[in-house]
Amino acid sequence: MTAIEDARKRWIAERPKHEAFGTLLKGRLEACLKPLGLWFEVDSRAKTVDSLVKKLLLKRGHSFDSLPDKVGVRVVIRYRADVDEVIKCVRASFDSDEPENKEVILGTDRVGYLSVHLDHVRLRPGDADASSYAPESFWAELQVRTLAQHLWSEMSHDTVYKNAELMAKLPPDVQRRVALMAGQIEIADREFDRLNMELSAKGTVRLLQVLEKHYYSVASHQPNLELSVEVLDTLMPLVKGDVSAFAQQLNDFLSAKHTVIEQVYSRALEIGLENEKITAFLFQPEVLLVYKLLNSNPDETRQVWSESFPELELERIANTFGLSLD
Repeated sequence: MTAIEDARKRWIAERPKHEAFGTLLKGRLEACLKPLGLWFEVDSRAKTVDSLVKKLLLKRGHSFDSLPDKVGVRVVIRYRADVDEVIKCVRASFDSDEPENKEVILGTDRVGYLSVHLDHVRLRPGDADASSYAPESFWAELQVRTLAQHLWSEMSHDTVYKNAELMAKLPPDVQRRVALMAGQIEIADREFDRLNMELSAKGTVRLLQVLEKHYYSVASHQPNLELSVEVLDTLMPLVKGDVSAFAQQLNDFLSAKHTVIEQVYSRALEIGLENEKITAFLFQPEVLLVYKLLNSNPDETRQVWSESFPELELERIANTFGLSLD
């Protein structure tokens, strides 16, 4: 057990720097994923001392130096359809082992824990921070999963569901119930993907999808969806012609104005969100639609807006984006 005691002492001494490495990876990943324009959460953690000791007691084939997940980073997203794009982004930014897709490992006839893992995620040799976090000594295990997969992972983490050996000792009926429950969560996960695609045909949803893509590329605050739907329904009379064509125009406009939009959000964070000049709609995706409409049709936009919402808020939106209602 001398090796375990040595590992304990080493980890007490080295853990703070590994924690800092995890924080560095978290910041890099957030910057990497933002341009994708999707909702995500990134968490990082370095194993606690007791957790590391327990892992070495169980994983007898590993030493302190070979343990692959002393640092763990997790990316949670909404939809399965976005997983490949996230993995591509990660592999463009860091070195790592080949991705391990738990769904592929389970095969076609089993259900259970799903996510994509990348082991030994590390800085590249030429990276500016590689001198502080040498790739041969600092690495992390990265997990990419959807919200539904995250639910199963969290629920099963401290139960027998996650342990195949313990599961095999349970009565067949219990094993089947666990499998059915995992299957239900996977079905829900797939259905969320399908619904997201199918709902694109609805005008307000299609616009919201375009707006969210640009919003999440500059902001991470969770918006109020109920308010988003109400604002979009109010502004729909200003959407002239085919909604799909308008959605493309909206996308083109916001892409061309990306630098301006990025500066708006950076400036808002600098002056403080409690400032009275900051509009309550800044952290709502539909504010970008208002920005577009104020550029193309300010008078009618003002008229339609004022029928349902305070004109002072519209003035704040205009001023925030460098426009005037005068």
